[in-house]
Amino acid sequence: MPWCDECSHFYNPNTLTAEGDCPEGHHVADPDSDDEPGTKIPWHFWLLVVALVIYLGWRLIQGIQWLLS
Repeated sequence: MPWCDECSHFYNPNTLTAEGDCPEGHHVADPDSDDEPGTKIPWHFWLLVVALVIYLGWRLIQGIQWLLS
């Protein structure tokens, strides 16, 4: 949320002008800048993905063995 220091007010990005000015005319934000850089996915997410793949792979092997028996 863009903050205008002069107005002491948060503005919705839709209320800013195309140049990034607040309705009072103060410059608030650059519309082309990306404030949030890409965040890295935590390592424990990948650990859970690996555990899920191993589990589902084992269940697939068990299902195939069950069908063949």
